Amino acid sequence: MRLAGSAGRCYDLASIRPDSQHGRRILVRALLALGLACDAHAAPARLAVALGLGETAGVRREAWPAAASVPLPRGRLRDPGLWVAAPGGRETAAQARVLERWPDGSIRWLRVDFLADVAAGGQATYTLHDGPPPHPLRGGIRREERAETRVLDTGPLQVTVPGTGTTLAELAAGSHRVPIALPALHVEGAAPATATVARLAVESVGPVCTELLVTGRYPQGIDYEARLAVFAGQPWIRLQLTVTNVADAEFAPIRSLALAFAGPFARAALGIDAASRAFTDLGADRHELVQTDAEPVQVDGERGGRHGDGWVRAIAKDTALTVVSRYFWQEYPEAIEVTADRLRLDLLAGRDTPVLFGTGAAKTHELWVALEPLDGATAPATLAAGLRAPLLALPPAEWIVASRALPQALDPAAPGARDFLARLATAVGKYQANARTERWDDGPPIPCTARTAEHPRQGFYGVFNWGDWNFPGYRDHADGCDAWGNLEYDLSQVLGLAWAATASPLFLETLVPAVRHYRDVDVIHHAPGHPQWVGLNHPHTAMHFTFGKPAYVDLGHTWTEGLLTYYRLSGETRALDAARGIADALRPLAAHADNPRKLGWPMIALVAVYDATGERSYLGAAQAYADAALRAYRPSPAGGDWKMGILADGLAAVHAATGDDRIRRWLVSYADTLLASPRRWTDPRYALPLGYLAAASGDRRYRAAALDVASHLTIPALGKQLAIAGRTGFRLLAPLAAATPSPAAPPRPSAPAPRRPSPSVEVGLHRPLADAAHAEAQCPSFGCLDDVLASHLENEIGRQVLARHRAHETGLPLAPGLFRRDAQLARFARAHAREPCLEWRKELSSANQDRQGSAVPRRIDQLAVRQPDGVLERHHATGCDVHQRSPRPSCRTIAPSRSGAPADPPLVTSGRPA
Repeated sequence: MRLAGSAGRCYDLASIRPDSQHGRRILVRALLALGLACDAHAAPARLAVALGLGETAGVRREAWPAAASVPLPRGRLRDPGLWVAAPGGRETAAQARVLERWPDGSIRWLRVDFLADVAAGGQATYTLHDGPPPHPLRGGIRREERAETRVLDTGPLQVTVPGTGTTLAELAAGSHRVPIALPALHVEGAAPATATVARLAVESVGPVCTELLVTGRYPQGIDYEARLAVFAGQPWIRLQLTVTNVADAEFAPIRSLALAFAGPFARAALGIDAASRAFTDLGADRHELVQTDAEPVQVDGERGGRHGDGWVRAIAKDTALTVVSRYFWQEYPEAIEVTADRLRLDLLAGRDTPVLFGTGAAKTHELWVALEPLDGATAPATLAAGLRAPLLALPPAEWIVASRALPQALDPAAPGARDFLARLATAVGKYQANARTERWDDGPPIPCTARTAEHPRQGFYGVFNWGDWNFPGYRDHADGCDAWGNLEYDLSQVLGLAWAATASPLFLETLVPAVRHYRDVDVIHHAPGHPQWVGLNHPHTAMHFTFGKPAYVDLGHTWTEGLLTYYRLSGETRALDAARGIADALRPLAAHADNPRKLGWPMIALVAVYDATGERSYLGAAQAYADAALRAYRPSPAGGDWKMGILADGLAAVHAATGDDRIRRWLVSYADTLLASPRRWTDPRYALPLGYLAAASGDRRYRAAALDVASHLTIPALGKQLAIAGRTGFRLLAPLAAATPSPAAPPRPSAPAPRRPSPSVEVGLHRPLADAAHAEAQCPSFGCLDDVLASHLENEIGRQVLARHRAHETGLPLAPGLFRRDAQLARFARAHAREPCLEWRKELSSANQDRQGSAVPRRIDQLAVRQPDGVLERHHATGCDVHQRSPRPSCRTIAPSRSGAPADPPLVTSGRPA
């Protein structure tokens, strides 16, 4: 089958049968809509949701724990009685946990854990069914309570958590036992200390996975949370250790935070650069691997290679203990020490220079600990690779969108979506390459003029940096030198929505570090003397959490949508807690908003948390911001600069939740003024509410304008601009994708709810045939990709999107996911022919001036330059792997002595300099 694309290009899709896909799609959708409209009281069809798994580590998984978050339409399911079928139809062990409910009490998001088999590098599709399982399975995890002690038995491993004292847990395999002490903390100037257990709680229970939470505090004023998860049939545990600085000093200088595992051990091995370094006879020797920078790694005081792989194996008489740190070198400084008596993993190895742990910051490390019989132990490198790449499944994107449970979700087959997602994948691939190679300076903190030394580094790595982006070469008296972006414009939301839409590992591997950084480091967990700041997040600054900068807390830098999307897709409660904290801090601050953005972002943040929790106090606070906005700004883009688009987007969010007619009239007037003079307001952010208005009103002018702006978005590879353009694209296109029937009807009409279930708009089901045909006409060809992608990627996208639609509509068990087959596909994309290196700034009258006023940005086009290390500006040849080409330099347009913040830039819709 050949499909004609743009510029006369044809695409060979030999795997797709040459039947009438277009007509059958319209028919299936029409029948679905008519079925929904005919009898709302009829019993719904049995639930059967495809859960596509992709194995990316090259490790065969057998009875391996997998997880999926599944959205459900309102009213579809109330009882989480479910079972999971393997590809052949047989039942597999599974458990379900409700993450979120609709206002009528029905389930909105469900977390499903199950056991799966996937070939190395392969794919498998499991299916979620409702109702009782056909053959209830036995076995799983055995649990026992002894006073304050919890005992969990997975079969090959027994885990005892005492709940008191200084022991975190004890692992037992056969007769061999390995106690794990609580991490010992050493703060410079204080004696090393080990905390005690203050509380032990059960967070989740089931036959596949059970997780315990242990909490306490160190005497130096640092809290810890340790989440221990065990898995049925597996000889290992997952440990997620979070430490939070709640001391009053601005920084805690950390020398070490170390976990110790008692021996005796006869021999050991360490992973370095995908190879094993063995120590065959420990005896009286002491061996240590230290990663103090992204590279090199030191072994016994000498250079041992580039990266430590984060695993160590210590062998006793008849057992093998393996410890894996998931992001060992990325989150330097870390160290591993092994002797005959103990194995020690130091997560904050501030040997030569202490790690400055800012007050109010947190950090989560993820570890895996395995204890196996020696004669059947898995090769440590293989085991570590599998544990670092957990199996995560997603339902088809069309199911996610039609459920209306994920605000701003996008189906690749929706109008304008496929082209946008392809360009976004290209940008994220280049963003990753830049983050690996960018040069920046880790010199002393602000002011820059006081620097006496500099510490150049390469790559955005480090314990508090991993997942963030930097402004290399940036100089400012307040924000510092080489300031960190702190994930402005909600990059986590962009990446989370992109992963939900495509199931691409490209987006997932960027999302996880980003959201972990945002929820831990960027959010203020403690603020000495400023309790009203707790819960808000830090604006961009040199050390992420420096409290010394003026105008420290900014209402224009508050984002919760990405945290909530991640919580829904992962089930991690820390993300939900962080979003709640931001919303709680925003509630009383409406009177402090003094520009459109400081009103718009809080409205978006508050409505998102209200939508996820149903707590009306958040909606009331959002309404207070909306009332202030209506009083302060006339309904026109001319009411301010580009920040008016953020304000309008916030008002659209409040209108979706309240139906306030005053807001509707304001939005319509704003949009009509914008469309009357489109060339006057060219920044795409002005158009943010158009997609929502198109879906809410049915006005095709708004729809056409939203599609036009989205199609012309330039998506740069620089972090801040990528987040701006990415969120703009989803906000324009997602409401159009959401205006489709739900995938299943409720068994009876839901009770009237005091709030709308989500910011997306519910559209009636009249004229389903005409609506479906009209929607198809907007995207007549599945083969017309933008020229930003190489032909290999174009062919893959077309093949998988078509196959995925056929599977969804006919019930075939097909793994969903654009770009799923090869995680590297998106990295083979071509770059735009011209992409000037841009930097934006605004001049400040003084270093202490609040930089959140009305911006008058100025764009500076930087010509291509050759840096001292030979980095070239123009690169990205067609089809070239980003790992094999020179990285791009940063845009260094601001002199070291000049004070100028990286003010939010006006996006451009052309790749050419103005």
